[in-house]
Amino acid sequence: HPRPTTGIFDNCSHTASDRGWALGIRALQLGGKKDARFFFSLRTDRAAAATEVTSYHRYHPEAWTHLAASYDGRWMALYVDGVRVGRAGGQEGPLHSAFMSSCRTLLLGGDAWGTAHTFRGHLAGLALWRGALPQSHLQRPFREEVAEGAAGLALAAGFATPEERWVAFREGAFPQQWVLLSPPPPVLRPLGPTACGQTACDNVELVSHYNQHWPLRSWKVVQYRVVNLAEDDGERPTVRWEQIWRQHRALSEAFRPYNISWQLSLLEVHNSSLRRRAVLLGCEPSKVGNERCDPECEHPLTGYDGGDCRRPGRCFSWKRRDGVCHMECNNVVDDFDDGDCCDPWATDVARTCFDPDSPHRAYMSVKELKEALQLNSTHFLNVYFASSVREELAGAATWPWDKEALSHLGGVVLNPAYYGMHGHTNTMIHEVGHVLGLYHVFKGVSERESCDDPCRETAPSMETGDLCADTAPTPKSKLCRDPDPANDTCGQTHFTGTPFNNYMSYTDDDCTNSFTPNQVARMHCYLDLVYQGWGHGKKPAPIPIPPMVTGQTQDSLSIYWLPPISGVIHEREQDTLCDSCAEDGTFRQYVHKASSPRVCDSSGYWTPEEAEGPPDVDQPCGPSLQAWSPELHLSDMNMTVPCPQPDGCILELRFLHPVYPDSLTLWTTYLSTGSPKALSDIEILTEQGESIHLGPLDTFCDVPFTVKLNIPKKMSGVKIYTFDERMEIDTALLTSMPHSSLCSSCKLVQYQLLRDPPFAGGSPAAPMQVHRQFIDTEVTPGHVYHYQVQVVSGTTSGEASPPLIHVHGAPYCGDGKVTTSLEEECDDGDLLDGDGCSRKCKKEKGFNCVGEPSLCYVHDGDGVCEPFERISSILDCGPYTPDGYVDLWAVRAYASHQDVKSCPASLVTGEPVVKVCKSHLHDVPKDLLQAAWFPCAPSQENAQDPDEEKMPLGDEGVWLKVCFERPAVPTSLLVFLASSGTVPSQQHKPMVTVQLTDTDGGNRSLGMYELSCQHNPLVVNVTQGQEDSSHLVASVLLNFSSPLVGVAAVALRTPAQPGSSGPNTCLLQHEEGCGQQCY
Repeated sequence: HPRPTTGIFDNCSHTASDRGWALGIRALQLGGKKDARFFFSLRTDRAAAATEVTSYHRYHPEAWTHLAASYDGRWMALYVDGVRVGRAGGQEGPLHSAFMSSCRTLLLGGDAWGTAHTFRGHLAGLALWRGALPQSHLQRPFREEVAEGAAGLALAAGFATPEERWVAFREGAFPQQWVLLSPPPPVLRPLGPTACGQTACDNVELVSHYNQHWPLRSWKVVQYRVVNLAEDDGERPTVRWEQIWRQHRALSEAFRPYNISWQLSLLEVHNSSLRRRAVLLGCEPSKVGNERCDPECEHPLTGYDGGDCRRPGRCFSWKRRDGVCHMECNNVVDDFDDGDCCDPWATDVARTCFDPDSPHRAYMSVKELKEALQLNSTHFLNVYFASSVREELAGAATWPWDKEALSHLGGVVLNPAYYGMHGHTNTMIHEVGHVLGLYHVFKGVSERESCDDPCRETAPSMETGDLCADTAPTPKSKLCRDPDPANDTCGQTHFTGTPFNNYMSYTDDDCTNSFTPNQVARMHCYLDLVYQGWGHGKKPAPIPIPPMVTGQTQDSLSIYWLPPISGVIHEREQDTLCDSCAEDGTFRQYVHKASSPRVCDSSGYWTPEEAEGPPDVDQPCGPSLQAWSPELHLSDMNMTVPCPQPDGCILELRFLHPVYPDSLTLWTTYLSTGSPKALSDIEILTEQGESIHLGPLDTFCDVPFTVKLNIPKKMSGVKIYTFDERMEIDTALLTSMPHSSLCSSCKLVQYQLLRDPPFAGGSPAAPMQVHRQFIDTEVTPGHVYHYQVQVVSGTTSGEASPPLIHVHGAPYCGDGKVTTSLEEECDDGDLLDGDGCSRKCKKEKGFNCVGEPSLCYVHDGDGVCEPFERISSILDCGPYTPDGYVDLWAVRAYASHQDVKSCPASLVTGEPVVKVCKSHLHDVPKDLLQAAWFPCAPSQENAQDPDEEKMPLGDEGVWLKVCFERPAVPTSLLVFLASSGTVPSQQHKPMVTVQLTDTDGGNRSLGMYELSCQHNPLVVNVTQGQEDSSHLVASVLLNFSSPLVGVAAVALRTPAQPGSSGPNTCLLQHEEGCGQQCY
């Protein structure tokens, strides 16, 4: 579903026509719900179909973008912020015939065919030129107007007086005008995590400064609080004082070498009803008696999961409801002896009440304990106690990126039987490591999802596995030495130099004794990023990145720096509201309370509480338990209950502080693909009880949905309406107008720039300032200057940042000149990532950059085969065969699902016609069906209808068998894909199983491989053992897991041998073509 921002449309046609051109946003995946990018489509009057160019990256919401598109009579190009992000041929000649040119209308904000495809956002200006401008002419500074009289300009339209040039096309009124003060262009985007990380502390560059610059790891005092339950009179405490003291000593000694010191507080809670219950780790009451044995609840005090984990005893009917608790009747099948076992008059309920719905039950979950105690984690790390059914669950911790980290649901949970006991004191150290952001050392080997999981660790790295480069990859092991060689499913068998002495391994106390420097850097980083409140002082968080040079003249130097790592830009006084205020006084708050009239699913998941607090869904666009969903399964049935008419399913979200709203942001992280408008209505609730309806709106699953609110009333909540019963909502954010009264008492932190040598007058520091930019005018060419910046809050200063060392007059990254001595590969004159040239002046993946200042462009698929992409780009250069090898292409093909007219298997013979692989093909375009094989049922008229499983698949699934012109001993097999076969509704990835057949009929399996367009062609190595080197491969059988796959070609790569050829028998076990000769 394209959303054109502007375009020229054919207004003489009665039906929708794509003649003309359009520029806008289109979502490429999941039926228009995911991966939204800028697009430029164009169709000349003589062309049979339109050609479309889409941007290389997703679009940035909530940001101004300079979009440009050009067509020079042969090539179409799309530019985003001056970078060429796409180029395509396919159209030729003039855009309009002279006869039809009067049938063209220039439209803004939508297309000419109804209101289904309209653009929601701001437009600041439009310019049309008579010729295609080169890339160097599109480097306009941010939001700069085009001069009216410029040569070649056909139309330059600002929107100050729209009625002079424009007419309202559909609604009869002009769009609202906003006088937006042009924000200064961004100097640097905040440093984000790597692909496998979660937060800024996973950014390799940032955490490396914690490694190298020791003041960032200076002494930190951290407070923790042990929560000890006891009877009303103080008797029977959960843990004894000597346990607490022994554990405190072990904790302090473990962290002291790393400049982290722990301060103990003890909170004794005298409450017999809590003390007498067993607190169980990992066992939620809803799992007890749910007719499934949940091992984490298999405990004597739950009646072994309410009887789910035991065969029921014989319970005679006369024993039920006789005022005595009979244990053989105490299970869910017999309704817990009809209530006798939970009757405090009849029995000791602390031992016999297993009914999850009874207020007297003998057990509770950790979450219920935390809810009952309501101890928030803003100033302490809270330590709770719970026993676990299984030995290996010694504790549980809250990650620093969890939304519960600082709430009453955060903290660590430990087993009281092991707490402070000899041989078990390192359990707490291990769990505290998790709280401070450390993963298990075996994460990259034993906790990966698959063999091609991008976060799998095969060599020590800061970007994969546990994100530490000084812990070698290791499988999970309890041995105090390197693990024994074992068959790893992904092929790696020997692991040496493994970190078995590390606290984050699973070895016992006699073995673990240390953290590594990378781990220590991560822990200090998270103490600054998340847990500042656990410290004592008022010291502000540091700036862990050195200041940067942004400009230089003969006698001045411009310097810029990032805000403190914690993001706290106000002085840390008692008023905690200031943490939610931005620099301009806008107040930002997430949902405080969520509710829904819809009944919750019996699984206990997807409750309205999941929509409270900050967003916490890991992988958008897939189902998640961290979000609210109206999905409701009838028990024992595999169908969902649809949302009721006329309003649909409703989620009501309330905010704690009513404010004058600027915008509402909503995270809809999962959507059904079929539904047209995902949100049937959004109802804004004001403080006075009025409501304002915004009507139906569309949304994506991977970009938060934001709507500007022009409402002069205080807003307190919002109701979301939907008919998509599988939708998932993570949370919502309400942003106030600037200068909110809630922020009026907040004082911004200040910054102090330190310089060596000192400034004139001998001062080592510049005057304090609120802004993060400084121009030093006391500089002399050729002199060396050291700059550091520190945050000042009230009277206390934070640690000084790592230093910037600069020789005045020397080149720097961002000066627009490519300096090879600085190892620069490009320099586009700015420090922004994502524009082809990174802030470190390196070319980004997929881009090439030329000239000074560098002009960057996406090179793959631009129709030009450049020398550096000869090996890598099939799109521009065709398939590449290395020297010394020959690629044998398939000459015959047979398939399980083929049709001579609509999908002949013969389309996979020869070299690939289709060079592009599409991962989410909703329906296959006609031209693609004639260029690659897509499985289809024989002679059905409409070749594909993606919404149905498009053919009755037999048990054998989809297979393709190919023969080659001659038998050969291959080194590898290449499969060129036209579609990877991803099914939108399924989570698991499409796979292929590969089998080779020799000339004498022997079969050999090469295993299973994942299909993806990122790795196209799929290259399968054929490892030849010495004994079977004589086996000549005649044919290949491919079994596909997905019916949506598309194959363009198959080849065997074999060492070049002069003059070897001979007849080959295609051995086919299938009736078609049995024993036929393949030449």
